[in-house]
Amino acid sequence: MAVEKTIQFHSGMHRIVGTACYAEQPNSSTFLLLHGFGGTRNELAIPSVGIGIFEYVAARLANLGHSSLRIDFRGWGESDGSIQETSYSTQIDDCLAAMDFIATQPSLGNGQVILLGWSQGGLVAAAAAGRTNRPSGLALWAAVGEPEVCFSRLFGQKAYLQGLNSEEPTTLTLPWRACVTLGHPFFAEVSRFDPIAELSNYTGPAFIAEGMLDDAIPQGTAKKFSAAHRGRNTVGKVAMDHAFNTTSGVETLTTLIDATVDYFRPQIKR
Repeated sequence: MAVEKTIQFHSGMHRIVGTACYAEQPNSSTFLLLHGFGGTRNELAIPSVGIGIFEYVAARLANLGHSSLRIDFRGWGESDGSIQETSYSTQIDDCLAAMDFIATQPSLGNGQVILLGWSQGGLVAAAAAGRTNRPSGLALWAAVGEPEVCFSRLFGQKAYLQGLNSEEPTTLTLPWRACVTLGHPFFAEVSRFDPIAELSNYTGPAFIAEGMLDDAIPQGTAKKFSAAHRGRNTVGKVAMDHAFNTTSGVETLTTLIDATVDYFRPQIKR
């Protein structure tokens, strides 16, 4: 069984909290798991197994020989900061700080990092990869490629425009009934951020997965990411919803994890 440990590091002035999951016989590449909007590092609970989606992903990765780190972005979960201050830029900063942290930890390999982002975490991963060209691999699972379209789908056009046109913080109700207060900088970035263009400077390998039953991400987003990417990539169209069909079990999620690892295996250095 993989060993897990709660860790802390700093992103600027903020304390970031994460969970490192150590494989018994690890490969040199460590996966950095980046959660989606409104999520935390363990992500949504899977009814059939009683743990979060990213907890399950970390355990499966460990079984396949990969250690991992999953983090709470600032303002979310146990990390410092307020949700009101969060933006795509702050989350990209947190991702880069996490990569720096991994590079200082011999127990997490030799600094080789594969970014794995789900939903908004995929947007963050694409931008971090494009801006640095550092990751040894990039996995985009149902990644946000058109923020304005996706955010309007989630909250409605009226709520989105309210936040965009107000200098004051805006409180929104999530589909699962929780409330979240976001500052104007978040909405401003939603209106102008282009993660597909951000990815264009990344030349490493990319695994891009899209759900054919996903009503949160427009169909064809994976193809757009693939076209913008300058390196080798593969696009997987999977019969899954935005949460990998986890309300019905873990079969789809397990298959996706295994396919992701198999794709990167030829270029993993020990």
